Amino acid sequence: MGGTVRLSRERIVGQAVALLGGQGLGGLTMRRLADDLGVRPGALYYHVPSKQDLLVDVAVRILDDAPDPVPTDDPREAAIALRAALLAVRDGAELVSFAFAFRPEALGPLRDLRDAFDDRLSERRAGWAARTLVHYVLGFVAEEQNHAELVRTGIVADGAGRSRDDDAEAFHFGVAAIVSGLSTDPEALGPAPGTGRS
Repeated sequence: MGGTVRLSRERIVGQAVALLGGQGLGGLTMRRLADDLGVRPGALYYHVPSKQDLLVDVAVRILDDAPDPVPTDDPREAAIALRAALLAVRDGAELVSFAFAFRPEALGPLRDLRDAFDDRLSERRAGWAARTLVHYVLGFVAEEQNHAELVRTGIVADGAGRSRDDDAEAFHFGVAAIVSGLSTDPEALGPAPGTGRS
């Protein structure tokens, strides 16, 4: 007679990733997760303090398990790898966007992306540059995934007015424009509107 598999944080996160892939972020509830694991919902909170913390753990797992790790020394390559990691998981952009807002320090590859800008910007501005690039990737992929969901549910026709190749080209164009713009002397841009300082 087989024994019960012990509940652990790692097992909970793994099942949450699987549930996300099948049901999307809207279907990732603590009750459904507990049902899938064969436990009561309260048992989950012994291992994860809250659903928000669980979502951060799932986001970390998605980035850590990406086929191509997100580099921190080349902003263009980092953006490409991040997009691929997000597209590999249903609602990946929405999930990672939440985690980035809730606990950005937990997302190592995104936190460390500022290193790619250290050679041309001050530490503070390097952080802003990294955030700018991350926000672009998250927004772009969120739109791609929203479109894919509309196609999946039959609300719009597949390929209506766009293609994967167009998306990829548009993405690379945007990344190149952002990285090129960030290499401009930021002092030439003048003070930030409404702040009196740059």
